[in-house]
Amino acid sequence: MYRQVGVATTFSPRFLAVLSEAASVSRSMKAPLCLIHADVFQPEKDARFREAIRRLGLDENLDIHFQAGDPSEAILKVQTNARIDLLVAGALETESVHRNFTGNVARELLRRAPCDLILTTNPKEEPNLPSETVVVLPDLSDWSKHVFHRAVDLAEKQGTRQLTLVYVQTTFAEAKEKALGNANGAEQVECSLETLIKQREQCPVELDFHVLRGNTGFTACEFIQSSSADLVVMPSQLSPPDMAPFAPVLDWIIQVIPKKLWVIRQVENRHQ
Repeated sequence: MYRQVGVATTFSPRFLAVLSEAASVSRSMKAPLCLIHADVFQPEKDARFREAIRRLGLDENLDIHFQAGDPSEAILKVQTNARIDLLVAGALETESVHRNFTGNVARELLRRAPCDLILTTNPKEEPNLPSETVVVLPDLSDWSKHVFHRAVDLAEKQGTRQLTLVYVQTTFAEAKEKALGNANGAEQVECSLETLIKQREQCPVELDFHVLRGNTGFTACEFIQSSSADLVVMPSQLSPPDMAPFAPVLDWIIQVIPKKLWVIRQVENRHQ
């Protein structure tokens, strides 16, 4: 699925937990892992990274990329040069009772990284595989359907118990459907979602769907935050280059990340 998984590393209190989460992702995706550190090479830092690698029982010869500069710029430079197609990083800037606010580096990666992302909100040194997954779709395009099937494939592989497909229908989108003469647009959406679910009816994972309606995409954020899901999957596109990375009903993710997030990104001219 992926050629290489890169983890953005710092010496924060959660360093080992983020590295352990990335190692778990690397094993699940069956792709080699490398480390990225946004600073100049220093022997003592390299030694600390190597010690952490040994402590977690990882390959002692895995690559560590040091790159000086602004953290997001450094990470993106390494990502391009090393042809990393999945980046793992910590997600949060501030945790509160009501919201998990996206950190500055994670926000820039969400906006600009030309690859898939996994952003962790509560990394653990002994991470558990997801038991419940939510896939949030803004439409029923071919790319959104592809993202759904990718999520189901991983859920099967990891033994996920339940996967819920969430479709976000804003009042603006409903009004647009009515203007186009599709008065029964909501019913058509539900029929399409049922058809999509039935395509994977032999899947051992329990599959379900919900249609959420509201004035903004935050309806989905509230739903996810109140659920027991431990992984959220979203489609994203960076083609053409001036296109917003997320559909309008999903762009709240730039500011708030309710749960661990996997962004599956369609990029123009992306190497296959």
